[in-house]
Amino acid sequence: VRDELVKMLDTEQIAQVLVDLASDDALDIIEDLEATERRDVLAAIPAEQRLLHEESLTYPEDSAGRLMRRDVVAVPSIWTVGDAIDYMRSDSVLPGDFYNLVVVGPTHKPLGTVPLSRLLQSNRPIKIIDIMGEEMKILPVTMDQEDVAFLFRQYGLVEAPVVDEAERLVGIITVDDVVHVMEEE
Repeated sequence: VRDELVKMLDTEQIAQVLVDLASDDALDIIEDLEATERRDVLAAIPAEQRLLHEESLTYPEDSAGRLMRRDVVAVPSIWTVGDAIDYMRSDSVLPGDFYNLVVVGPTHKPLGTVPLSRLLQSNRPIKIIDIMGEEMKILPVTMDQEDVAFLFRQYGLVEAPVVDEAERLVGIITVDDVVHVMEEE
């Protein structure tokens, strides 16, 4: 059905649909386009999103980098609970669904996660780093999607941060994307 709908839309309409989708879902559509149509659609997307999609397309086809969603709620380790709550209330570009905040250090390396439930149960002056859990599975962008699915199954993960070669946070994989991989495999 998706393929038929895409065929009915012109380049500008496809680009507008992609802008409104989560980055991982948009990438699924972009991957399926013919090379010339892909180039034209990417050219019609705002530059910041286009660059993220183009970077994602450089990762191996069946890798974590292709599965991940680029929009992650990451907060600096020096923030307080109040800072994080204020940020989320003021930022209109939050992902549609998310379960954890990813706490990052100065080099944007993931240090831990804070479940939203723990955040909301904590007092505003408490430092984020004091309530974060340090046990998390960090996935490299090049990890094969089968290995990603295995980790999600083995550890009962809901989300896992994805890092680049420099160990900087670049995205997150959610369980709904992994279930799709499990069905495929």
